[in-house]
Amino acid sequence: MGRQNFLRDEPWNELHEDLQIRTRIFDRQLDQMLSASLHELLPGSPGFRLHMHYGAEEMFFVVRGTPTLRNGQTEEQLAPGDVVHCPEGRDGLHTFSNPTNEPARILAVSAGRFPDVVAYPEQGIAWVATRNADFPAPQHGDPGIIARFELPAEGGG
Repeated sequence: MGRQNFLRDEPWNELHEDLQIRTRIFDRQLDQMLSASLHELLPGSPGFRLHMHYGAEEMFFVVRGTPTLRNGQTEEQLAPGDVVHCPEGRDGLHTFSNPTNEPARILAVSAGRFPDVVAYPEQGIAWVATRNADFPAPQHGDPGIIARFELPAEGGG
């Protein structure tokens, strides 16, 4: 069991300047299914690309601000305390943006397994990870290759 605090302002592990997002990734052990991260969407952030997982479920908790959730069909503004569950597959299609003038923070909790397939329908691509890329590759073992492929056209066979 580990203890971490998501309310602290530091450290931020990743900075996506082009998306105006900074992320803190919380530690987890190699054999654990649950993971968590805190995303801060700065004012005007377009957010990450619309996507869905096949291999993970995600749950998002709005901690601060009023980010916008888009699921491919609708958009809705969220408020602190709102919780969004994204199941595997098309029903879990999601992205968040922040069109406001104040930062928004979202705590993301994920339960998954590998391989994980993440599909980006608007870009027509998907990728497959055979293991968690955050952990070092085992000696002479699975490098966790992320394979990218094109998605078939909607309605195609």
